[in-house]
Amino acid sequence: MASATKDKWYKYLLLRRHASLRSYVPETKLLNRYHFSELLSKYRHVMVKPVWGSRGRGIFQVSRIGRHKYIVHYENIRVLVRGRTNTYHYIRRKIGNASYMVQRRITRPTINNRPFDMRVIIQRRTDSSVWVVTGKVIKVAGKGYIVSNNTRSKGTLLHFKPGIRQSSIWHLSARKLESDIDRVSIRSAKRLSAFFPGHRMYGLDIALDPKGRIGIIEANLYPAMSHFRKLKDKTMYYRIADYKNG
Repeated sequence: MASATKDKWYKYLLLRRHASLRSYVPETKLLNRYHFSELLSKYRHVMVKPVWGSRGRGIFQVSRIGRHKYIVHYENIRVLVRGRTNTYHYIRRKIGNASYMVQRRITRPTINNRPFDMRVIIQRRTDSSVWVVTGKVIKVAGKGYIVSNNTRSKGTLLHFKPGIRQSSIWHLSARKLESDIDRVSIRSAKRLSAFFPGHRMYGLDIALDPKGRIGIIEANLYPAMSHFRKLKDKTMYYRIADYKNG
């Protein structure tokens, strides 16, 4: 079970196979040539990411742009590759035999023309079965990057409501978005807790699409608190630490 806590594929299956969460989890398959081709044909844009990775390392975005041409975006580098098989082999040369997944890309809204998603922390007290969202922070990708990890892309961290107000989805109700995100996050924590009994803290990476629909990018059992520590207002950081301590 120890390895399962860091296995993104296992946690994906737990969430995707739950009826009330299925619509929030983008279609994902273990990476092989067939699955790569299948999802790229179906969605035009996919994310290729490690089963065991963390902090935004080793993530590729692949976009089909027509005439058998594909753009592979890695870190802040974009490469044009001709042919789907060549594109798959290009990525395989980069990752070797590492276990990877291919996932439908969620088209994220932007702040200052840079995509953003968010980290949500859900916790419960030692003596309680009630799950609470204790932290939520918007992560804006750094210039030229696809990943929003703050350290990796030199991106920006923002509080939720001010971030939404300055984003490309400013016209949507931040209050309703937050309520929907909290509801889905708590439902996810309850689902995961059935398989990781005794665990009291989960971190979800959640993206919204341009219509405000929620997508769960991935779940973490040991989420870093650094996002919240870096905010000028430390209220959420202290609340998360308080719950962690019991």
